[in-house]
Amino acid sequence: MAPKKAQRTKHIDSRLTEDEYNIISEKAKNTGLSNSKYIRNLAMNYPIKSTVDQRALAELVKCKSDLGRLGGLFKLWLESENGTWGNLGDRHYEDISDLVDDLIAKEDELLQIARKLLD
Repeated sequence: MAPKKAQRTKHIDSRLTEDEYNIISEKAKNTGLSNSKYIRNLAMNYPIKSTVDQRALAELVKCKSDLGRLGGLFKLWLESENGTWGNLGDRHYEDISDLVDDLIAKEDELLQIARKLLD
């Protein structure tokens, strides 16, 4: 049998300006918490996780995966069936090298942004 949860029966009133109320409501909405739970967590120094940051992080992970798939398709395009390099059309190897460098740089940039979101 699970232990009984403590009942929250005490109530604290606080007067706010319209702007203060709107700011608190918006911040609570971004965390997925009610206003009272958001304020309680702040007052008790409980960690507050923003659902906006979590959604942004999920989107960054998706972008990184897309870049990885793009790199794989790019490599497949360059290789021919017999293992030699494929037809580049009117592109030169320098163009291809620059494109690969750009893909790697974007992937690193996404990782740095994701790390900032996690901090």
